[in-house]
Amino acid sequence: MARIAGYGGNVFVSTMVVEDCEDAWNESVDPDVTATLDNTDYRVGSGSAKFVQAAGLAVGDILATEVISLATMANLAVLYCWAKSSVNINTADDYRILIDNHANCASPEVQCSLPVLVADTWKFCRCPVVDGAFSAATAPISVGLKLQANDPGAATMWLDAIVAANEIVGVREWAIDDVVSVQDTTSFSDGQNKVFSVTQYQWGGSFSGFKDGPPLGKGTVIGLELQESSTSTQMWRGSAIITNRAPASSIDGMVMYSYTFQGIHGLEEPTT
Repeated sequence: MARIAGYGGNVFVSTMVVEDCEDAWNESVDPDVTATLDNTDYRVGSGSAKFVQAAGLAVGDILATEVISLATMANLAVLYCWAKSSVNINTADDYRILIDNHANCASPEVQCSLPVLVADTWKFCRCPVVDGAFSAATAPISVGLKLQANDPGAATMWLDAIVAANEIVGVREWAIDDVVSVQDTTSFSDGQNKVFSVTQYQWGGSFSGFKDGPPLGKGTVIGLELQESSTSTQMWRGSAIITNRAPASSIDGMVMYSYTFQGIHGLEEPTT
């Protein structure tokens, strides 16, 4: 097992909802795309944005855009979203999420790359900026989905809960509980040896540190990334709900904040 120093880790939490994907995108839609709300297959809220693309869609086309109204994104660092494809997306940056100060994502200030996707599997995606900069997104009014490379042909894409995140300054420790529940499934034929079967997985945890800015809101769904180091493969990532916050102060110490969270859906583990 590789040994790494935890002092290189950071905690990133989504502080801005870019698009909740709770309705069909309709600012502009490519003729080869049908954009609808899917209220049966989603990850956050009660629906997801669904894009059925015909074989005529070409590399460079924007599948659809949606009107948004945001304050400046200058202080944000990374975009997260839930994404799913009906076919394997084997190369990162085949699709991009666009953010623009102009209508219809005509000249996007920010372009963020979607990662590799396994067919018919929801993934909580870290979408790094590959063109532009959040600092240029001073008053975004449009978000879009673009086919950047490697046209998959006829396929369907889903997006849900697009959020922007920043490092939570002052955090000095974090912890995750990644557990599985088991149930006693012993039968008479098993004799005296008890048999257990896996039932459900769940995860949650906590982080704490010095106060630096306003507190995070309890009860809110967040995108969460807990870094073991600055290496991109040494991070835990997922959606979670802030369940508890506990500020503390003393006459001889700094003001401290601690948070607990409950993970929802799957947890992406480090690969190295």
